[in-house]
Amino acid sequence: MTNDLLGLLVVIPLATSLATVALVRRPVPQRILGLVSLCSMLVLALSWLVRIRDGEVMVSQMGAWPAPFGITLVFDSLSGLLLCAGLLVTIACYVHGFSMVEPSTERRYFHPLMQLLIVGVNQSFLTGDLFNLFVAFEIMLMASYGLLAIGRTRRQMTQAYKYLLLNLVASTVFVITAGLVYGMTGTLNIADLARFVADRSNAGVPLPTGFTGLSVMLLVVFGLKGAFFPLWFWLPDTYHTCPISIAALFSGLLTKVGVYAVLRTFPLVFAAGDARDVVLPILAVSAGATMLLGVLGAVSQHNVRRILAVHVISQVGYMVFGISMMTTVGLAGALYYMIQHMVVKSSLFLCCGVMERHAGSDDLDEIGGLLKRHRWLGVAFFVAALSLVGVPPLSGFFGKLVIIRAGWTANWWLSAIGLVTGWLTLLSMLKIWTQGFWSPESGPRMNRGGDASGRVRCLRAAHTGIGILVVAAVLIGLAAEPIYDIAFHAAEQLTDPTTYIRAVDPLAAGSVLTASGGGG
Repeated sequence: MTNDLLGLLVVIPLATSLATVALVRRPVPQRILGLVSLCSMLVLALSWLVRIRDGEVMVSQMGAWPAPFGITLVFDSLSGLLLCAGLLVTIACYVHGFSMVEPSTERRYFHPLMQLLIVGVNQSFLTGDLFNLFVAFEIMLMASYGLLAIGRTRRQMTQAYKYLLLNLVASTVFVITAGLVYGMTGTLNIADLARFVADRSNAGVPLPTGFTGLSVMLLVVFGLKGAFFPLWFWLPDTYHTCPISIAALFSGLLTKVGVYAVLRTFPLVFAAGDARDVVLPILAVSAGATMLLGVLGAVSQHNVRRILAVHVISQVGYMVFGISMMTTVGLAGALYYMIQHMVVKSSLFLCCGVMERHAGSDDLDEIGGLLKRHRWLGVAFFVAALSLVGVPPLSGFFGKLVIIRAGWTANWWLSAIGLVTGWLTLLSMLKIWTQGFWSPESGPRMNRGGDASGRVRCLRAAHTGIGILVVAAVLIGLAAEPIYDIAFHAAEQLTDPTTYIRAVDPLAAGSVLTASGGGG
């Protein structure tokens, strides 16, 4: 199915970014323009997702150049779900920032950088080839560097330097690996790579020497961006230092782009042949360590931001667990869990920001009695926390149930670790709830909407952002079946790439269909 409007999901935020640069000293017009941009993209993505909910694939060939020679944008069930979840999270974090981001920080190109970040994220989800995935990563990372250092504090600059250095190394490895893949296969188009692998598999011809090494190199790159064990060390301090609305956005989007890259490329291409025997054990061990060590790190922390930041790592472990099975059910569970985690984790960070505003700190020793003073905030945090834990009927339950049930027949020990991680997640969330909300007031009582300096600011926009995501988390849990159906279609296209290849490159699909005796 051809849809030449797919490029709007990249063009709209890019144009908005340029327009908000011209309005850099006028925050109100910037806010209006930014919201119009984000909401219009969400409407487009939702309308297209409804059209392809039964597994169709939308394709746009830039400049009418056919694949694999031109730039291909692909909107399927996988990219559609992630685009919708990502845009919803961005809208909520953006609105939240109207109350929480300092006016001086907002004037430092906050709005253009937010839009530029969405350019990179949307292009990552839409692109159909490895090189443009690299380009999308770089656009996203350049914007994130600016947002990470936008407050210009010493702590921010220190962590921004470390984050920049690590991502420069990862990007260098990525572009080198992409060049080697092109030299080995003659293409970087993902559908064409899937056809290359399928043709050799059907003919009983082994993949080229060195293919396994390239797969491992790409796994290292994507694992660093997704915060897989042992490549997670950059994340906790990074998320701890930036403005809370930006930290919430990062927690919902950045690591998920890394997970998405593995989910998109490895079932189709890089977990084939002999590479499968190397990649799957690495993913399984990484999943177990990411879940368990991540949640132990979260339990040991005493600051709300750090607890939530380290929990980003532990929950990524469930997604890697689902991917490591390389089955339709496992991949569908990983995708469903990914979209609900984007919503839930961002909502918890947004709640943390309002907690800091009222208590003047995120140290649990200095927070107390928030439930009596701010019942709505307490209820919102409680619902989001139980969603993260996976209590039915909230959104986290269904995703964990699918992954852990599927894991009993594949890697039972990972399912056991998943259950232990769930209990420890509950323990860490109860720590925040009991000490921050339920216990008697222990810190200095702040004015309504006050910050550490005593200044009063309206938090209506912050509450609106939290409300959007908490309601979405509940609805994702209640609508688990239709959302999972779409995720299942996405997983079927990953395990059987014929539909994806046919949509992107109909001529190349013929060889796969002939060799396999059918398709679909």
